[in-house]
Amino acid sequence: MGFFSSKTLIKAHAFFLFVLAVYLTKSPEVITDSDLVFILGEAMKIDVSPTFARPQSPFALCGILLVADALVDLIVVTKVPQINEVLARADVARSRSNGSTAVISNNPFAIRMAALYSEIWTLLAASRFCLFFAVSIFIYQSKPVAWGVGASEAMSGLDQLKNRVVFTYGFMEMMFWLWILLTLREERQETAARLAVAEAEHIQ
Repeated sequence: MGFFSSKTLIKAHAFFLFVLAVYLTKSPEVITDSDLVFILGEAMKIDVSPTFARPQSPFALCGILLVADALVDLIVVTKVPQINEVLARADVARSRSNGSTAVISNNPFAIRMAALYSEIWTLLAASRFCLFFAVSIFIYQSKPVAWGVGASEAMSGLDQLKNRVVFTYGFMEMMFWLWILLTLREERQETAARLAVAEAEHIQ
């Protein structure tokens, strides 16, 4: 397993979203003028969007959405037990009964609980990776003329997404959720090996 568990990474991501929401609400220029946004924007040849210089820029709304996203992640990650937690509880219960109880692999409810965390976060991570991948590709490849809008309407609708800040956020989210997917896969493999050993010991 990697140095960080998936639960630790998800909690750290939620904390990052809280911090990002505060900056977007109080001091958005810290985000828009950051070195990371500048470097990625220059590397991908994405222009600075003038919409972020307007007083009605939707930073407060973006901050609220980020806080809501962080809260949902924190609730799900704390309420759904991780595979290791279920296995640890099963090991404690088995040791207290001197090994007389069946292993977790013989308990359908325990198997379901152990798999629930991985299934939920695999689905969420995969869907979010695909979403942010699509957003990043959309910003990188599309042009305002491709949407059939005139020059006077160039900064309306979907064209407002085409800027360095949104691209940088989408790219970072894409990389993070890919990291989560890989971590979840490692955790599933480790758990499968642990269950196989426990089953073998039980049979013996």
